Amino acid sequence: MVEIIVPGAPDPDAPPVSRPAPVAMVDDFLPAGLAAAMRQAIDTHFSNPNAHRGETHQIWNYWFVPGLYTYLRTRADRVIDQEHVRSFILALREWSVENLGLGSVTLPNLSLYVSGCRQGWHNDSTNGRFAFVYSLTRDDRATSGGETLVMRDGDALRANLTWPAAGQNLYEAVAPRFNRLVVFDDRAPHAVQQVDGSMDPAEGRFVLHGHLSEAGPVITGALPPEVAVPLIEAVPHAFAREHGVRLAPYQGPLALRLLITAAGVVENCDVIMDRVLHPHGADTAWEPLREALLERLEATRFPSAPGETKVVLPVMFGPRPRNLR
Repeated sequence: MVEIIVPGAPDPDAPPVSRPAPVAMVDDFLPAGLAAAMRQAIDTHFSNPNAHRGETHQIWNYWFVPGLYTYLRTRADRVIDQEHVRSFILALREWSVENLGLGSVTLPNLSLYVSGCRQGWHNDSTNGRFAFVYSLTRDDRATSGGETLVMRDGDALRANLTWPAAGQNLYEAVAPRFNRLVVFDDRAPHAVQQVDGSMDPAEGRFVLHGHLSEAGPVITGALPPEVAVPLIEAVPHAFAREHGVRLAPYQGPLALRLLITAAGVVENCDVIMDRVLHPHGADTAWEPLREALLERLEATRFPSAPGETKVVLPVMFGPRPRNLR
């Protein structure tokens, strides 16, 4: 055997640097009373089974795709009060604009996983920008499993060439804690750990889930949107025309937050979220391109106004996911 050791090469006996998973997690997402009322609606729906009627309970789609999906789902407002679902959507939209710059929230499905239910590994690249999973699962339950699994960023093979890796070295596992919101990049491979234990639906995994995407700039403050939006949107369009060839391989969302003074000067231009990716993970050209876009936005001048204006600007690169409206 010939062993070749290159001076300065990484130590093969040292563990690789952990790669993050594209996951955000928020515990106690909704006010406790609202979360409890939503869960109570589920418990009421499944109580007194001898009194169930077709018009109220024949609403569940048993979604079985061999080797991939096994669970039940329905529209959330078929079980949970419509106003409570609306409050959830409004809270999620507010969180999404603030943390992702994305203002569109799909009407959520309510899904139920009893023993044997699961999701196999897949992605949702054509469905949205980010997925959301909000848990109404009991913390004290007679089942196990139901974790949301999200693959870590990067190339799992090349990141672990000389080091044994398994389980959470390769993916993030997020337990379905009650009132927990999980949000992750729709393009990331993800799955749901099989649920085992009781067949009682009340003991299963209950989640509201759907997708987040862009809804244009969000303008607050002194400048009217009809004045600010055309000026702010013109900048990334001109930038794309100028750098089209260099930008062509990149795909994904970038969200920026701008503060415009009363004099019409951009005082701050900060990155809220950046999930713009290149097919080749070793690419290093994106950050200089992003900085050039920020500089162009900072140089933009707006009309004077009675006070400050804040802008949240989502900028999308690459083809639009085909299932987005």
